Amino acid sequence: MQNNDWRKKNAQEMNFFSEYGDVNRYEILEVIGKGSYGLVCSANDKHTGEKVAIKKIHNIFEHISDAARILREIKLLRLLRHPDIVEIKHIMLPPSKKDFKDIYVVFELMESDLHQVIKANDDLTREHYQFFLYQMLRALKYIHTANVYHRDLKPKNVLANANCKLKICDFGLARVAFSDAPTTVFWTDYVATRWYRAPELCGSFYSKYTPAIDIWSIGCIFAEVLIGKPLFPGKNVVHQLDLITDLLGTPPLDAISKVRNDKARKYLTCMRKKQPASFSQKFPKADPLALQLLRRLLAFDPKDRPSAEEALADPYFNGLAKVEREPSCQPIPKVEFEFERHRVRKEDIKELIFQEVLEYHPQLLKEYTSGTERPNFLHLSATDQFREQVTQLEENGNKSEVAPVQRKHASLPRSTVVHSASIPSKDHRHEASSSTKRVVDGSWNEQNSWSTCKYRWQTFNNC
Repeated sequence: MQNNDWRKKNAQEMNFFSEYGDVNRYEILEVIGKGSYGLVCSANDKHTGEKVAIKKIHNIFEHISDAARILREIKLLRLLRHPDIVEIKHIMLPPSKKDFKDIYVVFELMESDLHQVIKANDDLTREHYQFFLYQMLRALKYIHTANVYHRDLKPKNVLANANCKLKICDFGLARVAFSDAPTTVFWTDYVATRWYRAPELCGSFYSKYTPAIDIWSIGCIFAEVLIGKPLFPGKNVVHQLDLITDLLGTPPLDAISKVRNDKARKYLTCMRKKQPASFSQKFPKADPLALQLLRRLLAFDPKDRPSAEEALADPYFNGLAKVEREPSCQPIPKVEFEFERHRVRKEDIKELIFQEVLEYHPQLLKEYTSGTERPNFLHLSATDQFREQVTQLEENGNKSEVAPVQRKHASLPRSTVVHSASIPSKDHRHEASSSTKRVVDGSWNEQNSWSTCKYRWQTFNNC
């Protein structure tokens, strides 16, 4: 009788964990990215039939700053749900709350990023330019109305599919500005790529932040789409300011006064007088309306740049923009980022990351928050199984080079390496893509490509 009771209890537990666990849910296909954080693999989700990207982030608690960045990333991507922002589909449940060191984050699979698209496409049309900028601004409107500043927008952080769909990713450097904070918010770890950094931030490790910093970055990205190369590839701060003023002309003194770095401000003040360059000569392929908007996005003075919402209302988007498909977001509650306001210990970050993981396991989250979870029970988890599979992939032919499957599409000829959202933002995607082979589809049909893009755009979820 006792044995029968034990078997019945054991069967119930196994049924419970087969319902909420991850065992056998994913079938790994190939390694598609590699970096100091770990690996990214493509996989089949057997529950949904979708292809996904699974990022293994290892030893996440080795440095508390990296752990906080990972927490910030996964929390923001849970809260910011929008068609133009990459989506976390799932986070695998670790086998134990106390002992876990790695996490496996499941993202929607995107085929490339905008850096690769620009590099491999020299015949994009004006319609592509317009559509790309519209999607980026639509995402930015949503992000900014949530009181979030991305702070690291660049082509490698804009994922892309062959149907022209773009999605912003990598929120590891993002910050939330709360309504009860002073209007001047200071952060001390701004390390985003110099080429896309607003001039008021040049040479400064701390600064006044406004949403205009992201608008500048979007302007730089759009200009790169237009000319096929970075607009301001500065070798250092002085060279960066030279390149900016070569295009925009010498800024007025009131704009220079907003540059926080003393040396940069003095350099600009003493600079010889420069006249603005001709945008039509710099960007000969662009629509005149596109250049009018680009001038606004790249205004030296942040107060002269439009908000994302204002930019979406620009005449450049006539015929494409629809306000009902440009949703705003409710401001993110302060309680979600209370950890940013205090010094936290590794144990605190570990607890918060575990709670974020449970957001993707509703029944376990319910038990956890109600206090009915068995504290010493090890969860049935797929992570041990995945660890073995990933190790085998690393040992069998993936030690020195990531070899992507060659794919061809009816649109956007480009490198075919697959990229997913990156949690630690240290340009690991560049590391993964530098060893890949470039495959170009020479049979791309421009008209079919754009009509496909427009059709897909009309079917997007309105968030």
